[in-house]
This record gives sequence, structure tokens and C-alpha cells, in this order.
Amino acid sequence: MRRRLLKNWYIMLFLVVELMFYEFTGYVTNRYHQAVWDEFNQYAYTIHEVDAKVPYAEIINRYAHEAGINPQIIASVIQVESSFRPQAVSTAGAYGLMQIMPETWWQVNKVIKVCDERQKSECSTACYYNPELNIRIGIAYLSQLLKKYHGNMVLALAAYNAGPGAVDRHDGIPPYAETVYYIKGIIMDSYHSENKDIFRFIAMDKQWNTIHIMMGWLLFITGTIFVWIVWRRLRYQLLWRWR
Repeated sequence: MRRRLLKNWYIMLFLVVELMFYEFTGYVTNRYHQAVWDEFNQYAYTIHEVDAKVPYAEIINRYAHEAGINPQIIASVIQVESSFRPQAVSTAGAYGLMQIMPETWWQVNKVIKVCDERQKSECSTACYYNPELNIRIGIAYLSQLLKKYHGNMVLALAAYNAGPGAVDRHDGIPPYAETVYYIKGIIMDSYHSENKDIFRFIAMDKQWNTIHIMMGWLLFITGTIFVWIVWRRLRYQLLWRWR
């Protein structure tokens, strides 16, 4: 009896230690996330023109310069969004190189009026698939998001992917795996395209995130074992009382 109680206490103690380490790894992971975001925000406003070998380089450089955004980031957004396929369509109904929803296009076009000279009616798929118009609308929309989030490129990209409503609701980057990987993909592509060394915080961020996930699974397994032992113990006691 005493040995069983000690075993239960040891498992509980192990569970508490695991929980503490899980929280610690989560804290460190978040700190590295923040370090990645902070450094990228500084990089976002240093102008690095896109190489001429990149598709639509001249268009990207021109409109990114006008918006005061690093052209390389725009190229990375296009790479992540559509892999430079001008007629790409998402399952959600986003169109073109920068994967713009019709509602977003309409909202931005009311301000910069890119379609007005081409046709009098509402913008259509002919506009959405036009590389220059699509890039111009996408950059203008990203610029609007940058103003909304006071120049924070990471939040602007999060809103570009998940929508401003999601960013506002969570008061920061939404805890969606797709959005987190989306931002990381743009960061990695931006640095890789300039032949820079791997971003110094990304490797540590990735390692700690892996440890955090592993600790989460270990905590789940230990917790399940502990619940199973307690359930068996209670079941045994109830059966003994009914005898």
C-alpha cells in the first residue's frame, strides 16, 4: 500500500516537473519568436531590389519603392502565395500572384483606382490575373496594413494571411500554425534570396519549438498514465467496498 502511494507521488512530482519545463520551453520559444519578428521588422525597410532574374522584377521594384517597402519582401510574399503563377486561384477564392480576395481588391481599388482606366465596370478576373495590377493592388493592401499596425511588418503579414480581424482579436499574431509558418516562410525566403546566412535566431527558435512540442507530448503521455493509475485505484477501492 505504502509503495503504491509513493509511486503515485513520484508520478505526480514528475508531472509537475514536466509541466514546469513545458512552460519554460514555451517561454523561451516565444522569446525567440519575438527576436525573429523584431529583427525582421528592421530588415523590412532596408531597400534591396529584386534581381532581374526574378519574374516581374521591374514591376515589383517600382511599386515597392513607391510604397517604401523592401522589394525582396514583396517577391517573397508572391513566392509563398502563388509561386509566381499569375493565374493561381486558392480554395478560398483568392486570385493571382499575390492571392487577393475580390472584396479586398474592390476595397483597395476604391482608393488607388487601378481598374478605372481599363474598364468602366467592376474589376473582373481579367484584372485579377494581370500581373502588374495584381502586384500593385497587393502592395497597396500591404501598405494599408502597415499603416494600421504602425509599421509592424510582421503584424501586417499576419493580417495579410489571416485577416486584420484575427490579428485584432488576438492582439498580435494569431496562434494559427498556417499564419506562423506563412510569416516564417517569407522571412526565410527573403534572406535566402539575398544569399544571406540563415537568420541567427531562426535555428534556435526552431530547436526550442521542437523541444516544446516534445515536452507537450511527454506531458500528455505522463498525464494519461497518471489518470489511468488513479482510475484503476479508485475502481479497485469501489469494488472492494461493494464486497
